[in-house]
Amino acid sequence: MTGMDKPEYVVRFVEWNSPEAETLKRIRFRVFVDEQKVPADLELDETDCVALHVLAENGAGDPCGTGRLFPDLDKAEQAKIGRMAVLKEHRGSGCGAAVLIALVDEARNAGYQSVVLSAQLHAVPFYQRFGFDSVGPLYDDAGIPHQAMILRF
Repeated sequence: MTGMDKPEYVVRFVEWNSPEAETLKRIRFRVFVDEQKVPADLELDETDCVALHVLAENGAGDPCGTGRLFPDLDKAEQAKIGRMAVLKEHRGSGCGAAVLIALVDEARNAGYQSVVLSAQLHAVPFYQRFGFDSVGPLYDDAGIPHQAMILRF
């Protein structure tokens, strides 16, 4: 990553069909459904079954963030990051950075040439810190302005 040290968080992969996946779902629902008012029926989708999911925990073992990585079906050389969510009380502490670093490292290690994501407009500067570039126009997703972004390896 661009000069960023790894934060003090434990990030590990969690199987979507395991009991631990309930923690991922709770984090995502708190952030997207409760806080941002995304309709609940849009939060879980068919990609969850095929994606690699990560769970971040702080030094005390408290779950604080999640995200997922999956192949871009339109471009075999590219992966996608999605559903990046950090609980409100952990934002700005490095939890999101830990999640993003883990997902980007996994994509790079898997041999992808790039990774793309759909950033909420307020989060664009966060992703830019890690080398992501904006591509294309702004668009609406679930009533929230988004920007497509890409990181090339």
